[in-house]
Parts: sequence; C-alpha cells; structure tokens
Amino acid sequence: MTVESRTELVPLRTWFGLRWRGYDRTEVDDYVAELETDLRLVTADRDAAEARVEVLANRLKALQEENSVLQEGLHRICLTPIDPKGLPERLARMVQLAEEERREVVRDAQIKALMIVAEAEARQHDLEDEAAAKREEAKEDFRLAMSLRRAEALRALAELRDIAMDEAARIVAEAKLEASVIVS
Repeated sequence: MTVESRTELVPLRTWFGLRWRGYDRTEVDDYVAELETDLRLVTADRDAAEARVEVLANRLKALQEENSVLQEGLHRICLTPIDPKGLPERLARMVQLAEEERREVVRDAQIKALMIVAEAEARQHDLEDEAAAKREEAKEDFRLAMSLRRAEALRALAELRDIAMDEAARIVAEAKLEASVIVS
C-alpha cells in the first residue's frame, strides 16, 4: 500500500483476520473508515495552514519590492543637480533658493523613506513571525491530532485483542469440556 502525503497520513489497515466468533467485521471496518476520514481532515487543515503561510510570504515579497521601487525613485531625484555658474544673478539666486528647497525636500524625503523602510522592516518581521507562528501552530496541531488518533487506535486494537483472547479462551475451555465429556 503506498502513502500519498497529501491524502493519507498513516497507511491504516482496513482488514482484520477473521476468527470464529472473533469480532464484528462491519463495526471494525466502520471504525477504521472513520479514523481515516479524521486523518484526512487533519491533513486538509495542515494544507490550509500551509496555503496561508504562502499567502503571507507573497505579501511580504510584494512589500519588499514596493520598498525597493521607492528607494530607487528617491535616489534618482537626488542625483540631478543644476549648475548655477552659467545663469544670470537673479536666476542664480532662484536656483540657489530652489537648491535649498530641494535639499529640504530631499532631507524630508529621506526621513520619510527611512520611516517607510523601518515600517516595512517591522511589517516584514511581523509577517515572518506570524508565518513562523502559524507553521509551528500547524505542526503542533498535527502532532497532537496524530498522537490522539494513534492512542485511540491502539486502545481500540487492544480492546479487540482482549475480546478475541477471551473468546478464544472460552472456546478452548468449551472444547476441553466437550472433549472430557466425549472421553468419559
């Protein structure tokens, strides 16, 4: 029996050897089918959590790209100086004032860019932390669900074994009694 990671978690056995008066086959088969359904639900929950992590990672990448574009635009604006030497005095003064205003605007833009970068980095860290927390939560939920299912399956199998052993002991005792009656 092959196991596909997206559809089956544990290859559960859906058949049991038949014993004379050993167990109710339909009841055991129904129980195992229910266990397999529960395992598929746990797998679907895990897959949904993985999809959410992927969405968060894509969102983080988009924010990083937006930040890069903003930084490139700021850099391009800052690199276009005007040479005031070839201009008349009045225009030179206007250029000087414009240059001062440009420096002020650039300084404000750099401050805003630094704030945007800091905010983007904070968002990035938050998204990374959230994604890591979701991954850990999904792993822990999966581990707990599997532990509970495994314990429940082992308990059920132990009960079936005990019932079969009791039935076998009873049948052996009856056979011995009948044999002693026949021998007598």
